[in-house]
Order: sequence, then C-alpha cells, then structure tokens
Amino acid sequence: MKKVLSAVLCLVIVLSLAACGGGDALKGTWVQEGTDYGTVTWVFDGKGGCTLETDFLDKAEGTYTIADDKTVNIKIDLWDEEKAYEYAVSDTGLKLTATDELSPSYDLTKK
Repeated sequence: MKKVLSAVLCLVIVLSLAACGGGDALKGTWVQEGTDYGTVTWVFDGKGGCTLETDFLDKAEGTYTIADDKTVNIKIDLWDEEKAYEYAVSDTGLKLTATDELSPSYDLTKK
C-alpha cells in the first residue's frame, strides 16, 4: 500500500510541475538596433499583452497568442489585421520571421 501511495504522490508532483511549464517563452523585452525603423523594441508581458516601439513610432499596444511551439499571432492596434510570425527563442535572442511578404522580420536580443 505504501508503494502505491508513494507512486501516486510522485505522479501528482510530476504532473503539477509539468502543468507549471516553462512559462511564456516570449516574455521579456527584446531589442534590435540598426533596422530601417531605427531601434525596435518588443515587450511581451507573458499574459498575452505586448508593445512595439521604434525610433519613428511611439509605443503601440497589442496582444499576442502563441499558436504552437513555433508560431505566434500578434495584433498591434495600428495594424489592420493580426499577423503570424514564426519564432525561435535562444538564451539571448528571439527571431520573429514574418509569414507574409509585407511584414518585417526581426532578429532581437534580450534586454
């Protein structure tokens, strides 16, 4: 009985830790300098809210949803429609690759 109870307890702990997950991979402040728009700053709050700011654009508010382990959908208030980006996160960087021909892609560094 003790073995069964111990096994169940271990399983509950493992499932609890898995449910916590690693959090939102995009959460944080990300910057790219030297673009056509000057310095670009993306901030993802980890709760579905984001901002985009450039040297030529005041802070624009928006929302995002992570669709899967490689795609994020972003809607900035100034945009006509939501845009999909493929993303890749490393220890120090975030690449946002536009899935359409008109949107810019970004190679950002964690701030």
